[in-house]
Amino acid sequence: MLIRDFRQGRCLMARLDHGADIISQITDLAKEKEIKTCFLSAVGALSRAELGYYDQVSQKYGKIQIDEPVELVTCLGNVSLRDGQPFVHVHAALSDREGRIYGGHLNSGTVFAAELYMQELLGLNLERVPDSITGLNLWSEE
Repeated sequence: MLIRDFRQGRCLMARLDHGADIISQITDLAKEKEIKTCFLSAVGALSRAELGYYDQVSQKYGKIQIDEPVELVTCLGNVSLRDGQPFVHVHAALSDREGRIYGGHLNSGTVFAAELYMQELLGLNLERVPDSITGLNLWSEE
């Protein structure tokens, strides 16, 4: 188990831009504010989205394309470093007009209206590196 202690840094609240990609906006904000590690959450609505799910046997991501407006029911994740740059890792639950829920890794999403909360975490950097067991980029123990 990898455990790191952090202290709280800045708390940021942002209204994301209509028509922008949610992951790109979060990444750009992390770069602009020089945030290397943070917890994040968001609420709002997307006009389209792509979710991913990880097949543990094949060690490949599958995609779920959603080409209709959805509510961002929950959106939780973090920013850490990968190859020295901020890397956004987010999971989301999205609901359609019927109330059906889609969930998984949020690959992308076009913002209709969304609000973001970022809690910066200060301490040793968390760097993602390839993990030979899972095939994922996980936090390094070094």
